Amino acid sequence: MDILAVKDTNGTKDSPAIETRAVKTFEFDGERESPMLSTIESSNIMRTMLQSIDLNELVDSYFDLLKTKLPCTAIKISFANQVLSFGKSTNTARSMKISLDYGHPFGAPQHAQLAYVFSKVLSPVQRKLLSEVHAIYAMGLKHALEYYRIKQLATKDMLTGLYNRSHFNDSIQKLMSMSLRSEQGFGLLILDLDNFKQVNDKYGHQRGDDVLIEFADLLQSCLRESDHAFRFGGDEFCCLLLDSDGAANKRVAKRIQQAIKKNPMLSHLDVSSSVGATTFRPDDTQDSLFKRADMALIDAKGLGKNLFKAA
Repeated sequence: MDILAVKDTNGTKDSPAIETRAVKTFEFDGERESPMLSTIESSNIMRTMLQSIDLNELVDSYFDLLKTKLPCTAIKISFANQVLSFGKSTNTARSMKISLDYGHPFGAPQHAQLAYVFSKVLSPVQRKLLSEVHAIYAMGLKHALEYYRIKQLATKDMLTGLYNRSHFNDSIQKLMSMSLRSEQGFGLLILDLDNFKQVNDKYGHQRGDDVLIEFADLLQSCLRESDHAFRFGGDEFCCLLLDSDGAANKRVAKRIQQAIKKNPMLSHLDVSSSVGATTFRPDDTQDSLFKRADMALIDAKGLGKNLFKAA
């Protein structure tokens, strides 16, 4: 069930959280809003909703529609620790939040929240119009949310939350194409945790999982937002560094190794990381690029622990 709550974000401390007072019908763009959708309008909305399963596209088209029907200045959807925002909010804006339940009927229920932002308080007629439009779009949004959730499960490592090898394959192909067009290289790091097997043997696999989770969080904190981290399985990780060269690869690798050294859990367990690195070349294939970084990692581990090697 969708739950509707209206909040005046410009209210005082003592004012009620729920805006319930009746107001005159708001004149938008010089014309009085229609109290309901026509059959043609409903059909057009339904047709638009069915054109895409992509969540970004669906919410974007929804926002475009709302702007033509209501004084809507922004819309935000929050779900699974993700937020998609369109438009802008102001200090005098009024917000309206609607919860959405979605997911496979035999799976765990999933929850999302739609936050609408309006420049003025909606009249009863406008609220009815919003309810009608929302009811139609909600069906498509729920399907798109479930599709997004399933896609994330297929491309993310369940333990660490990092992207998995399948997503790595897609990402590196896109980066290679982008680099050939822009003539800007990118870096590849392959990382292996030193002494990880000893942690599992001595403390058990649960402690080993804690190490992997801790390292994944540390890895992401050492990267820029434009860079990407992946877990391949076991204690092997990869990083794709946008617009990077050999010197930048080394700086990032050293930053990661220093962060491990300063981490209480990892340093206590004597965990470090060996790193192999390389930079994309115009004549590279995915296999040649990966093999070069992997051989550099093998060389680093052969020389000892907590070392960096470039190729």
